Amino acid sequence: MSIGLVLSGGGVRGSAHIGVLQALHDAKIKPAFISGTSAGSIVAGLYAYGYSPQEIRLLAKQVNKRYFDVDYRGIVSSVVNFFFSGEPTISGLIQGDFIERYLSNLTKGIKISKLKMPLAITAVDINKTNIVVFTSVPNCLLIRNDYVFVHDATLSEAIRASIALPGIFKPKIVQKMRLVDGGVRANLPVEITRMMGAEKVIAVNLSYSGKPVPYVDDILEIALQSIDLMVYQISRPSIASADLIITPQMNYVHHSDFGKIDYLINCGYQATVELLPRIKQLICT
Repeated sequence: MSIGLVLSGGGVRGSAHIGVLQALHDAKIKPAFISGTSAGSIVAGLYAYGYSPQEIRLLAKQVNKRYFDVDYRGIVSSVVNFFFSGEPTISGLIQGDFIERYLSNLTKGIKISKLKMPLAITAVDINKTNIVVFTSVPNCLLIRNDYVFVHDATLSEAIRASIALPGIFKPKIVQKMRLVDGGVRANLPVEITRMMGAEKVIAVNLSYSGKPVPYVDDILEIALQSIDLMVYQISRPSIASADLIITPQMNYVHHSDFGKIDYLINCGYQATVELLPRIKQLICT
């Protein structure tokens, strides 16, 4: 029975995906297909490239705010332009060049089509509203007018496009498409993972859990929580269509709190361990 693993977006909470992979690894369970969106695209992409869960954990702990290149010049220019003409000129606060370069170095600039493990990463063309699927599976065809498949891009480009949270990151231009975070339309790409060939799909959902969220009191947290609420509604059909959902239980973690990575990984690990009997049953049926 071929198993597909779907990793949702979730900002720094995406570290929980590493714990999910570690628990599966310890149980000698390896997914045949993997897909990811936004933060999930980073973990899925590195795993498909060949990094072990333990290696991804070490890499995650190296990431800090210096990898996020704020476009200070663009912000100032946009404020001045807005003051005089009433029109902003900036498309995102973070340029995204540093993180893309870091990912490119980690994956040696590999084309997504060269990956040995079947992978799908989602983004959204903000102009045409299409769901853009970066995939290593050449025969991925889904009869839907709003899907665009891309095979000729680097893995780092695909991830950079998928993490381009609107208003925070500048969109990534790929093949003349202006791409933003895949969570805008496909935060939990269950359908796409089945399309790659997975017979059973396990999805890890890190979006809004339906519980009250404290400390949403600054402009960034308000914006991100608002997006989480919208993503939660969009993802409900995908949650219902997965064969098994893993929902790590975790306390509130600020989106930029990289000091909680170990805690988040452990949350993902424990949630997966608790579901191992069901996962093994799923594999055998």
